[in-house]
Amino acid sequence: MIINTENNIQFVKENGYIKLPSILTNEEIVDLEKNCIKLLNESPEQYIHTETDFVKVISINQVSVQDNEAFGFLNKFFKNQELIEFVKKYFETDEINISKIFVQESSNTGEEVDVLPYKMHFDKTRYLKFMFYIRDVGPGDGAITFAKKEWNNELQKELLKKQALKEENVVEINDESQIEELQGPAGTLVVFDTNVSHKAGQVLTDNKRLIIRVDTTTI
Repeated sequence: MIINTENNIQFVKENGYIKLPSILTNEEIVDLEKNCIKLLNESPEQYIHTETDFVKVISINQVSVQDNEAFGFLNKFFKNQELIEFVKKYFETDEINISKIFVQESSNTGEEVDVLPYKMHFDKTRYLKFMFYIRDVGPGDGAITFAKKEWNNELQKELLKKQALKEENVVEINDESQIEELQGPAGTLVVFDTNVSHKAGQVLTDNKRLIIRVDTTTI
């Protein structure tokens, strides 16, 4: 996993997000998919963040990994020095924290919705997030979408001046040329700053999206 380069860090600082292909090997992808499905099927109830007929999310912190052997495969993310150094250099401080790791499988609900988190928004609480695609994410498979640099920077200057921001602040983008949906094969990594306007992807195909998301922040 080679992600910690000055070019990658600078690109995220300037644009708010980056897509890095082929970060995971085929062997790692197969192993992670097996372990993620086992975790989703067998996780104790206290670690279930969301569970419906169409989405299940497991939320794990570093203490949980130490306490439960079934979570051990996630140590490669909590302890990955490449990822940790990326976060330190991005925030320009050693005082950083990997707050949680989320394992999520999503499927088609049978209808397209226009509600959070599927509306363009930015977050009041700032995180640098690492989203690993464990399965292919093609058209309609729930790819994450971002506002492009030229549009987003001007909008953020105005919105971040506002008082009493909500935790998630919805923004409207009517120009489709100003957004970018990041599709990619299994093994793709998307790194993004939650200050950038973004929206979650909704699964509209028969495929099931499987991702691992690592949330990091400053202390």
